Amino acid sequence: MRIPRVRLRPVIAMLAVVVVLAGLGTGAYFVGHSSGEDLAAARAAGTSAGSKAGKHRGEHRGYERGFKRARSLSFARAYDDAFRHAYASAFRDIGVPPPVHVNVPDAGGDEPEVPLGD
Repeated sequence: MRIPRVRLRPVIAMLAVVVVLAGLGTGAYFVGHSSGEDLAAARAAGTSAGSKAGKHRGEHRGYERGFKRARSLSFARAYDDAFRHAYASAFRDIGVPPPVHVNVPDAGGDEPEVPLGD
């Protein structure tokens, strides 16, 4: 039985890679453990900056959403009142008493979903 021959160059290259990786890992370990105070200061600064950024974003996004919502609600109410008033005044202009119940169409719709008037 014959023992296979191992080439020396790939073995040396592999050992060199292992030694370099072990050295990098050891160096990273010591650097990470030697700066505990810096880590606490960085964490505090990051928390403070994140809190400020979150507050800023929340204020602006919340304002935008609230403004859009309030605008659509106030438009719907104003449209409803204005439509009822204009509908009733159209009847009064021709001398006919206006209907008591007026179905207001959707502000964005082309055709009313239900017939107008009583």
